[in-house]
Amino acid sequence: MKLNNESKPSHPSNGVQEIVILGGGSAGLLAAIAIGKHLPNIRVVVVRSKRLGVIGVGEGTIATIGRFLHDYLELDVVDFHQQVHPSIKLGIQFKWGSETPYHYTFSPQFSATNPAQNKFSGRVGYLCQSDATYASLAASFLAHGNVATLGRDGKPTLPAQFSYHLENKRFVDYLERQTDQMGIEKIDAIVDQVEMDEGGVRSLSLDNGQNLKADLYLDCSGFRSELLGKALAEPFVSFKDALLCDRAVVGGWTRTDEPYNPFTTAEAMEAGWSWQIEHDEIINRGYVYSSDFISDDAAESEFRRKNPCVVDTRTIRFESGAYRRSWVKNVVALGNASGFVEPLEATAIAFISSGIDQLVALLRTGAEHIHDIHRDLFNEQQEMNWIQTRDFLALHYQPNQLGKSSFWDACRNDIPLGTAQEILDYYQIAGPDFHALQTRLKGDIFGAEGYLSMLVGQKVPYRQKVEFSESEKDRWKNLRLKWATVANRGITMHDYLAGLRSGEVQITTRRLPGMK
Repeated sequence: MKLNNESKPSHPSNGVQEIVILGGGSAGLLAAIAIGKHLPNIRVVVVRSKRLGVIGVGEGTIATIGRFLHDYLELDVVDFHQQVHPSIKLGIQFKWGSETPYHYTFSPQFSATNPAQNKFSGRVGYLCQSDATYASLAASFLAHGNVATLGRDGKPTLPAQFSYHLENKRFVDYLERQTDQMGIEKIDAIVDQVEMDEGGVRSLSLDNGQNLKADLYLDCSGFRSELLGKALAEPFVSFKDALLCDRAVVGGWTRTDEPYNPFTTAEAMEAGWSWQIEHDEIINRGYVYSSDFISDDAAESEFRRKNPCVVDTRTIRFESGAYRRSWVKNVVALGNASGFVEPLEATAIAFISSGIDQLVALLRTGAEHIHDIHRDLFNEQQEMNWIQTRDFLALHYQPNQLGKSSFWDACRNDIPLGTAQEILDYYQIAGPDFHALQTRLKGDIFGAEGYLSMLVGQKVPYRQKVEFSESEKDRWKNLRLKWATVANRGITMHDYLAGLRSGEVQITTRRLPGMK
């Protein structure tokens, strides 16, 4: 994407003094809190209607969420845990065709930063071709379903890299209360008409008779994309050729004596995959599938056969893809209003968080004036996020070793990998040593660890032959046994969360780079 050479201030000429946020889901409320915290001179008005509701499914996150919520937004950890009841997520367990599941953790397993690397003459990934179950301490926690170890002070110590599972309604209700405490104005109404001019949106006419004008509008209206998609008619770029799934049947059940696991489960199905997300009171389950390969009724039946405890279900239709630009004229889209991909890597809130951080930083460094360079930089970053995510998700599908079905055959034979193709090509020659790809992967949001977790976990074959001495093999065996033993003696989710909510247990987060 070519950036404009000129950086002249455009509408408005006197800076951003008022922002209207359309949408009261997680994207809109997180944006309102961030602007209120970091740009207090800007008036923020949130327009949302409780008649429209939110998607309301359980939601996974990635390892940046703790820093965003507790450092950047300064949301108190204990209060957050007492009200929202998030559970701890240490990674993803993939039941993806192998005899044993493999794990994508937030801590290093196969990349050069894995502390175990300096004990061996080659990358430890070469030692995991037959079994990657205990490739790190974090992976061992996932294998045993525990969360933390006891520190020297006798208190649980959480791994440095973790994220949350969030029950959407609890999370949004909590964010509502936070905006109320901050005095952020909210209007409960539906937009009847969007008035346009050469600068973009001129005003919003609401069904309560109000007419709102602002310097900048944040479109957080979800799949409706009221401002970016409808009013501005920004072109939508479909990812259908790479990501075949377009529907999800969603359900769940009340938790009984099931294990309370610290991971999202991703399980291959006949025409897609199924998630499981852990909460205190409920277990949330969903089946993401392609309507080109299975009917809604057949998907529902397969889903219920796999999950006989499911009570009520509903079907969500979606199209994977993103709008060509996320910031057009005086409209910035966040969340599903800017694009959507299936939640296979839980990137939704991560994109919202990074988009908010970048927007706030651009407005702050522009003295709260909007310049063409702001839009260009924002759009370039969002476009890169979407492309990398599309191609990384496609890598989950294409080099699979799953059973025969028309869906998985199409994934193996037809879908393009885009920017991930060269990574797969390199791996098929060199195997799990990505030292030569350090520069290539430096700006990739998933990094070497993400790609290696998928490729090693799916047992993708490679040509490189690496021999380890017998003593090295013994050391690896003993190291895996040590990690497995530590993890097996770990703290359960129930006990860890009880300590967090009482304030007896503390978690630490590192401030995000560039955040103030």
